[in-house]
Amino acid sequence: MTLRTLGALSVEGVTFRREKVLLLLAYLCLEGPQPRRRLAELFWPDATNPMNSLAQHLVHLRGLPGALAEDGQRVAAAMPCDAATLRDLVRRGRHEDAAALYAGPFMDALTIPLGADLEEWVFDTRDAVAQDARAALMTLGAQAAAHGHGPRAGELAARALTLDGAPPPDELDLPRLHHLLSLAGHPLAAQVERDARSLGLNLTAAPTPISAPFAGREAELAALNTLTPGQTAWISGHAGMGKTALLEALARSGGWTVLAGRAEPPYATLSPLTAAPPTHPQAAHAALRDPHLRVAIDSWDAADPATQAALTHAAAARPGAVIVITSRHHPPFDVDLHLNLGPLPPGDLRAHPEVHARTDGHPVLVGHALRGQPLDLRLGARVRAYPDPVRDTFLLLALQDQPNLRATRAALNQDAATFARTLAYLTTEGLTSETGRVYAAATTREHLNQIHVHAALLHLRLARALPEDTAWPHYDRSRDLWEDPDETRAAHAARHHAHTHLKRGYPGQAAALLDTLSHLPTLAVPHAWALIGVGRYQDALTRLNTLSAHDQQVSDALAARAVTLIRLGRTDEAVTLAEQISGSGPDAAHAASVRAHAARIREQWDAARRHAQIAADLWNLHGDDEAHLTELGMVARAQVGLGSEPQVAFKEVLRRSQDLPSVHGMILVNYASLLGQSGDMPGARAALASALEPLAAAGDQQGLAHVHSNIGVSCHLSGELAQAAAHYRQALQLLKGSGNVRLLGATLSNLSEIDGDLSAFGDALTLLEQAGQVDLVQQIRHNARMVSAS
Repeated sequence: MTLRTLGALSVEGVTFRREKVLLLLAYLCLEGPQPRRRLAELFWPDATNPMNSLAQHLVHLRGLPGALAEDGQRVAAAMPCDAATLRDLVRRGRHEDAAALYAGPFMDALTIPLGADLEEWVFDTRDAVAQDARAALMTLGAQAAAHGHGPRAGELAARALTLDGAPPPDELDLPRLHHLLSLAGHPLAAQVERDARSLGLNLTAAPTPISAPFAGREAELAALNTLTPGQTAWISGHAGMGKTALLEALARSGGWTVLAGRAEPPYATLSPLTAAPPTHPQAAHAALRDPHLRVAIDSWDAADPATQAALTHAAAARPGAVIVITSRHHPPFDVDLHLNLGPLPPGDLRAHPEVHARTDGHPVLVGHALRGQPLDLRLGARVRAYPDPVRDTFLLLALQDQPNLRATRAALNQDAATFARTLAYLTTEGLTSETGRVYAAATTREHLNQIHVHAALLHLRLARALPEDTAWPHYDRSRDLWEDPDETRAAHAARHHAHTHLKRGYPGQAAALLDTLSHLPTLAVPHAWALIGVGRYQDALTRLNTLSAHDQQVSDALAARAVTLIRLGRTDEAVTLAEQISGSGPDAAHAASVRAHAARIREQWDAARRHAQIAADLWNLHGDDEAHLTELGMVARAQVGLGSEPQVAFKEVLRRSQDLPSVHGMILVNYASLLGQSGDMPGARAALASALEPLAAAGDQQGLAHVHSNIGVSCHLSGELAQAAAHYRQALQLLKGSGNVRLLGATLSNLSEIDGDLSAFGDALTLLEQAGQVDLVQQIRHNARMVSAS
């Protein structure tokens, strides 16, 4: 429940009309806990027994749930009140919410007689609440003007001027109201001008709106516009962080004089404030004594020493004027408000979400984007003018999303002190963050890539300095400049990068990367693993055959060949190779897995369970949780073959794999297959549906493709052909670019039995033909013709 006092008097949600009881509650809400005697004397000054009158009214308040909090001789309100909430919102800078809450004058509907003191309190509170609401409206109007929205500024100023219950605007409000109303060409501007003349105030016409786009900084503008006479604010920030733009917006909001810092002569910066240029400290101090003056100095760093001394004195002496100063540095003296500007947060650009994505919120770049100008217009020109070491530092940092400062320094061949100075310079110039991250680096990279040779040289310098596990993208972009020593290190970097793709569940990307390096023998085994991952088993075998006779007998090559052969159905050959692998390393784990798959194919379930468990234990020994749990899934499959119910066999591995979404999802797929084979089609469908969320969370496109393909098969077998076709198409969409020829072919074959139109899948059929799946392509085309004929 809320006590409503603005425009009407009531308690939200209940019917209660005792005015004096509600007035007592409002007083407690606004003034805080009160002694009982103080309340009795204020509300019933002429009563024979004021304390008794108070007691009777408190009885009524106790009937309102949550209205009172009593502590001995003190009474407090425990219910929110709209007037108190409005005042609190203004204090916290939530001006829009405060303005929306004002529904009329405070306690305007009272009909009961009041004592003199209580009546004075009602009238004073009415004025204070209305003035807070007016201040909120004027702040919103100033913000609208700052952002170039003149009509909106005028509308808010008119509401503030004519606010019901508010006293006439004073000599501080009139100039600001006149500015906002004149900016919009509002007819009430003439009335404000007449009122100002009657008070002896001289009003200036509204300035011409500045056309430069300005976004965000609402909190900063509101804070600056609420400064009171005698206060000083300081705005700091690196170059390009929008200090000058903020002052220009402040000027548009009304009532501010903005002065540019000037280096000479003495007091040159302050000279526009006086009839004649100040020549001594007293004259400069006198210029800052006017309490109606709101002056902003842009910037402290450019101002002459005499002006700096006068501003320092003013900050301490508080002569009257409101003073705002900008600088690249923090204030050298105490100030009332310090705003340190950085990039604009996404919330400040919520009306232009694409702009933040392109600019990282860098104010200069935001301005360019809003004007439709190239983002490189100013920053690029500045960078090109820097000395070569500074420019190259900037460009090397821009090539990295998360800069490695140590590698960058090594690529530049700079000592630590020189690199630190260069980085600090780029930061103060507003080009990089403190961590070296370049603002809107993608734009810089886009322009740099147009200078191919220079970009490739920078990438190569960076690739040589970065650790091998992060160097490949830069080696990839500098291939034309590789020298002989680069080949070996680039191969190692490519191996790391491909392994990362495989671990993330993207074997297609790993295969595509290593396809381009098929001439390097050192990458034959990782290339084969990537090809196995996408179902290109014959290609994997061909790649392994490029190894020398000696290298083919190395255990990692034997493991890859054994896995390839088991996938090709050449079970005996695969087992023979697996038996040549000894030890307890990853290759031995692969060998045990091969033996488990061979036993599964032969339906030798006890051997399948035993070998899968050995593989699982070996992967566990090496800390590979994903491979460990994947093999435990095979153990569960073998247990079902031995007679266990799928629900029992898979219960523990499903529980243990929950924190590994991709593995958990694929185990659910295998579990669903066994449920389907046992005749539990609803359970199979439910398991497949459950697999969608973890696989999506893992970003496992192929896993999702498996799920949709299996759901398609389930629908297909149940005669739900339309649903089956939809799931098959979803699987094919997910398989785009994956390189998984095996699953692509199986899914397309199933779809061809339902839908005779294969015109949309020409690329997929070509891919299958290129992968040697000619018989499968012929079968798919035959199925499609059969459907079309029917």
